[in-house]
Amino acid sequence: MTTIAQAILGAGSVRLNIYNPDTQTWAGLGDPVGADKFAITPKSEKKEKTSKRRESYGQAVASVVIGQPTEIAITLSALDREALAAQFQGTLTAWTQAAAVAAEHNVTANLDKWVSIGLRNLVAAGFAVKNTAGSTTYAEGTDYEVNWWRGEIKAKSAGAITAAQALKVTAAANAIDGAQIAGGTRPQIRMHAVFEGVNLVDNKEIECEVWEAVMTSDKEFNFLADDFNGIELSGTCVIPTGKTEPYVVRMKN
Repeated sequence: MTTIAQAILGAGSVRLNIYNPDTQTWAGLGDPVGADKFAITPKSEKKEKTSKRRESYGQAVASVVIGQPTEIAITLSALDREALAAQFQGTLTAWTQAAAVAAEHNVTANLDKWVSIGLRNLVAAGFAVKNTAGSTTYAEGTDYEVNWWRGEIKAKSAGAITAAQALKVTAAANAIDGAQIAGGTRPQIRMHAVFEGVNLVDNKEIECEVWEAVMTSDKEFNFLADDFNGIELSGTCVIPTGKTEPYVVRMKN
């Protein structure tokens, strides 16, 4: 005899398998990531025929409920890069920079404004800013400031560097290994999504597997939110080839 839990309070995580339209391949199910929401909303349309007979005018003589596409909404609390790309309707690519040895870079000064030298993640050792002849070495803090991560310098109007002066910046840089999102380039994302959870009331496992969903995001992502942020995605469950239903829910006895 199966015992029925008297309430439902779920806990669990989400695994995603995201489709790459460029390579026409599925990436494969990833590791479980934290989520604040995994919601399935069945939709339907009711069609009713009402009577116009004198004795039953206005009453239903036929009623049919027709299934409509199921909606899905996922909010991830973990910083999953592929999901974050979906949040920004963007394309995820590798972002790398090879380590660079000290070399001279030509820069034109813009007083009190930041100018890139063409490298990021700069190394302080050996860094120098000189005039084009190399006869004058300017002082950091007095004549210029450095943004080491972005690879920018700002010539100070109170210093010895003049407006639009040509400079030689000697700099080395550490390697960068990361990712970047080209926002606004991919309005939809196809994914296979799995919720793996448990009902805390009776500690029995419950699972929901969506074979394929077409997802997007139309919610803002506030980088300066006062509380923890989430990646909010919503969309429609579809029935892929080889399946007869858009999703399944599984429970253990």
